[in-house]
Amino acid sequence: MTIVKGLTDLLSAVVCRAPQKFLFVLLLLGGCQASVEKAPPHFSKDKISSGYIFNRLHTRANKIHSVKSFTRTTFIGRKFKQSFRQTVLIKEGRSIRVDTYGLFGQAMGVFISDDGRMQFLDPAKGRLYSGPDVRSMLSKLLGTQIDFREHLRIFLGHIPNFEFLRVEKSRLSSDQTEYILQAKDIKRSGKVLLHIDAVTLLPREMTRIELGQKKYFVQWQDYEKIGNIDWPHLITLEFPSRQETIRIKYKDPTLNGRISQNTFQLMPTASAK
Repeated sequence: MTIVKGLTDLLSAVVCRAPQKFLFVLLLLGGCQASVEKAPPHFSKDKISSGYIFNRLHTRANKIHSVKSFTRTTFIGRKFKQSFRQTVLIKEGRSIRVDTYGLFGQAMGVFISDDGRMQFLDPAKGRLYSGPDVRSMLSKLLGTQIDFREHLRIFLGHIPNFEFLRVEKSRLSSDQTEYILQAKDIKRSGKVLLHIDAVTLLPREMTRIELGQKKYFVQWQDYEKIGNIDWPHLITLEFPSRQETIRIKYKDPTLNGRISQNTFQLMPTASAK
């Protein structure tokens, strides 16, 4: 499956959106400076296939194994909105540790999910919770629930179940800024709608649809280079039917640093439940 994309048309669309004063300055500086920035490889193609786009997404995902970062995490529901200062560590899309801090920097709790096994440490009570109790506590504390087996990849900048997606339809958006791909999940029922930046080939949005309804919606925004990796510093996960939103704003993230597996193991300080 191919998407027709004329290089001239795409470049024209980019140039036409630029302010006139900016273009005038570029002309004064000389066209030779524009050649300093190497054009993306797909700009040399008259046609680009959905397979090519998926290969680029797969290659990028394979470069990202872990992230450590300070975050501002916001939870929004029908009747609440709350924001927390946190440190987040994610490893290989299977393990996550979240340390939450209060207004004055005091520890409010430590949450861990390691390959589906969950724990929560309440420093105030000196108690370690595990299993179903953690899911219940998180629901009361945050007002929402997350399926970490599926959603954790989102916060690592990946597309969930990507390896099981097969493209059914693809097109270039009318303003030529995005490739829009409709894919089927061959492992599970449901479809996925992907919006991919036409210049960078980075994922912008994803919508998962099951039984004709939007199950969840994702946005990856504010990309910045960390080493040779483009990393989204703002990630939003929405559950339309529940009217719930989780928004993570990363600050000073470190990618692919060594994280000991002991980081995802908690020892009870007083009593365990």
